[in-house]
Amino acid sequence: MSFNTVYSDLLCPFCNEKVQSGVGFRWGVIANIKYQPGDRVVWRGGNSRPSQRPQVALVKTVGYFNCDNVRCSSWQDCYPTVQRALITIEDDAIKDVSVYEGEATDDGFDIIEPKDLS
Repeated sequence: MSFNTVYSDLLCPFCNEKVQSGVGFRWGVIANIKYQPGDRVVWRGGNSRPSQRPQVALVKTVGYFNCDNVRCSSWQDCYPTVQRALITIEDDAIKDVSVYEGEATDDGFDIIEPKDLS
């Protein structure tokens, strides 16, 4: 399954260290695009989710990341649990990426807001 990635500082909920990690998410054109907070989401040029750009100002969607803390004693310290992040997109710009501890479905990449797009 393809996804895009946004790189952001996050506080790992397992080791409590601030890490910069890539968060996989599915919004806009899904083409392994690499983003930073502040970047505008691409809507032209390929398969997208949803299939057409919705006319909404605010979107919150779930993404997934692994802790990249080099100070952990082993790569298994924060694994196998994959951490979830909430990506907030406002007027097509990525505004915020934060750890998400809410509910998510088994198929993942949930759209939390607006609910009618999920």
